[in-house]
Amino acid sequence: MAASVEPRPRHTVLSRIWRTYAGVVRVLMALIFTVVLIFLAVLFVNYVVLSTPKDQAYRNLDPSLPICAEGLAKGWTVLAETGREKLQGAEISDDDGWIDPSNDEAEVAASSPKWATALRCSLQRHIVPATTPGGKSLDYNLGFLEFQEDGEPYALVSADAHGDKPMSSAMLQQSMESEMHEKHMTASAVRPIITQLDVLKKFLATGSHYVIVFIHGWRNDAHIGNQNVADLRLYAAHAARFLAERCPIQPTYCDMNVTAIYIGWRGARVDEKGLKNLFGTAIGGFAGNLSAGATLFDRKPVSEQVAPAAISALRTLEDVLTSNDNPPRHNKMIVFGHSLGGNLLATGLKDDLVKAVRRHQFGATLPPVLGDLVVLINPASEAAKWTAVQREVWNRTAFNVDANTSAAEVAREHGFFPVTQKPVVVSVTAALAFPVGGLREGDCEWIGLEIDDKYKAAREKIRARLEKSDAMFDDGVDYDWATHDLFPMFKFDFRPAAEYLGRTAARIEGHQPRGQTCASFPKPSWWAQIKSLPARVFALLAGTFPFQNSVREESHTIGHLDPARPANGLLADTLPSAAPFGTTHELLGLHEAGFEKHHPYATLADAPINCPASNHWLIRARANRPDQDGAYWDSESLAPANPGAVGEGRPAAEFVHGFALSGTAAITLGNDPFWNMRAFDNALSRHDGYRLTSFICAMNQLVMDDITGVPSGMLSRMQDPAMMTNPNDK
Repeated sequence: MAASVEPRPRHTVLSRIWRTYAGVVRVLMALIFTVVLIFLAVLFVNYVVLSTPKDQAYRNLDPSLPICAEGLAKGWTVLAETGREKLQGAEISDDDGWIDPSNDEAEVAASSPKWATALRCSLQRHIVPATTPGGKSLDYNLGFLEFQEDGEPYALVSADAHGDKPMSSAMLQQSMESEMHEKHMTASAVRPIITQLDVLKKFLATGSHYVIVFIHGWRNDAHIGNQNVADLRLYAAHAARFLAERCPIQPTYCDMNVTAIYIGWRGARVDEKGLKNLFGTAIGGFAGNLSAGATLFDRKPVSEQVAPAAISALRTLEDVLTSNDNPPRHNKMIVFGHSLGGNLLATGLKDDLVKAVRRHQFGATLPPVLGDLVVLINPASEAAKWTAVQREVWNRTAFNVDANTSAAEVAREHGFFPVTQKPVVVSVTAALAFPVGGLREGDCEWIGLEIDDKYKAAREKIRARLEKSDAMFDDGVDYDWATHDLFPMFKFDFRPAAEYLGRTAARIEGHQPRGQTCASFPKPSWWAQIKSLPARVFALLAGTFPFQNSVREESHTIGHLDPARPANGLLADTLPSAAPFGTTHELLGLHEAGFEKHHPYATLADAPINCPASNHWLIRARANRPDQDGAYWDSESLAPANPGAVGEGRPAAEFVHGFALSGTAAITLGNDPFWNMRAFDNALSRHDGYRLTSFICAMNQLVMDDITGVPSGMLSRMQDPAMMTNPNDK
C-alpha cells in the first residue's frame, strides 16, 4: 500500500510567501536608499566639495593701481603673442569647445604672478598686433561688471605685496583729491570711484565708443581663463577690425574706440576647471558635465535675480553714452546675452517691451529698448517671455482677412511699424530641422512629383535644402540640445527628451528620424532593432509620462517654439497658423571664403576677413517685395542699389522674414522689430557655436551700418512697384 503524502502545513506556505515579500521589500528599500544616497552625494559634491565661491569678484582691481594704469596706457599684447607659435600648422578644433591657444588667459596667468594680478584689473586694454608688412594692429578696451547672487554689485579692491585691500574712506579721499589736483576741479565736480560701474561710467564719459556687452550664461562666470571672457575678446577684436574697414567711407568710425563689457555672475555652481586640473580633461570633464548638469534649475533663478541690477547698470552706461556732448560722439552699444544670460535679458526687458508696444503710435519708429540692439544667443528662457510681447503686437494689428476684417484693413496694418524700422531685439537659436515643424505624411510624395506646375521651382528648392539636411546626418545636426532637450525637462516636459531618444534609436538603426528626411533607407536588421529597443522604450515612457507640463510656451525656450503648421496646404503655400506665436525669421549661413571660419584671435589683424558695410540692405529687401507689403523679404534678394553706391553690400549671413517653404505664413509684419530667428545650416551651431566670423559680422552689421536708411532716389522708386523688381530675382 503506497504511503500517503501529507499536506504541507499552511503556516509553512504563508511563511515562505512572507519571506519572499520581505525580501522584495528589502531589495526595494535598498534600491530606494541607494538612489537617495546617490542623490544626496551628488548634492553634497555639487554644493560643498566642488562648489564655486558664492560671493567672489574676479576682476575688481582698482584701475588706478600701477599695474592696471600701465596696462591702460600701453596696452597688452601678451594674449595674442603667447599662443601665436602654436597656431602654425595646428588644427583649431571645436569638437569639445573652442580651442584657441592665442586667447588663453589661464596659460598667461600661470606664466607669471604679474599677469595673474594684471588680468584681475576691472578695466584693461588689449592689442592684437599685425604681423604682415603694412598691417594695422587691433586694439580694444575690456571692462567688467560683476554681481552677487542677490544682484548687489562688488566694490573695487586695491592690492599690494600682502594681498588684496578693501576700499576705505582714506583711499577714496586720496583718489578724489588727486583727481581734483590733476584736473583743476572742485570737490563738487568729482565723484568717488567705488564699484566697477563707476569705473566704466568715468571711462565712457569721454571719447567715442562702440560698446559690446556680453552677458554669460550657465556654467560660466568671470574667473581668469573662462571661455566666455575669451569669446568677448574675440568679438571685440572682430569689431575693431570691422570699424577699421568702415573708416574710409564713414569717418565717424575712424576715431571710435571698441569697448567690451563683460557682465559676470555666478552661473557656474560647480568648479569644472578644478575637476579637469585634478583628474584630467577626459575624467574631470565627464565628472564636471555630470555634476554641472544638475545645476540648471538652481542657476536659472539666480540669473533672474541678477536681471534688475544688470539692466539698471546698462541703462546707466546708456545714459552716459547718449549724453548731449558738443560735438556729438556717435556712440553705439550692442548687448549680447548667451544661454541664461539671454534669460537675464528676456526677464529684465519683458515688461519694458510690453509697455513700449502698448504705447506705440501707429506708423512711428519703435526706439531701441536698450542700447542700439539686444541679441539673445540660444537663450535658455521660457518662450512666454517672448510671446508676451508678440501678443501685444497681435492684439493691436489685423493679420488675416476674415468675415470681420477686410483686405484693405490688413494691408493698412503693415504700416504699424514703418519701412525704416530697425530690429530692436533679435533672438537666434540653433534649430534642429528643416522645414519648420518637420515633414508630415504626404510631403515627400508631393516633393517627388515631376510635373511642370506652379510649384515646380519650389519643389526643387525644397529638395536642395533636404539634401543639405541629409548630408548632416552622418555627423549629426549641431542644434542647441541644452535649450531644446534639457531645458524642458526641468520644466517637467519630457516630450523633447522623448524625441531625442527617438532620434537616437533611428541613428542606431541606421536611418534618419521620421519627419526629417525624404530619403529611403533599408529596413533595419533585427540586431539593430534589438539594440535600439531600450531607447524606444524610454522614449515611449518619457513621451507618455503622466501630468507633464503641456503648456509649450512655458516649457519650451524662445527659439524652439515654432508656430503650428496649418492642417491644409502644401509646403510651398503660406497659410496662416492658428497659433501665430514663436519663431519669426530664419538665419542661414553663406558659403563664402573667410566667412564660415573660426579665425583664431591672434590672426584677426591679418586674417582674410571681409565684413563689408551693408548700408540700406534691410530697406532694399523690404522694397523688393511690394506685392507682399514688404513681408517675406530675403537679404539675398534686394532691390537695385544706387548706381555707383559705396557701402551697400549684403549682410554676412542670410536673413529671411517668415519661413521659406514650410507651408506656414509669416506670423509677424514685414517691418516688425522683434526677430526670433531659427538658425539652421551653418549660421549658428550647438549651444556655444557662435564664434563664426560670419555670425559675428552679421550681428554687428545690424548696428554698425545704417541698414534701413533710405538712399537717395529710393523713395521715388518705392512709390513705383514696377521699378522695384530685381531682374536677377526669380
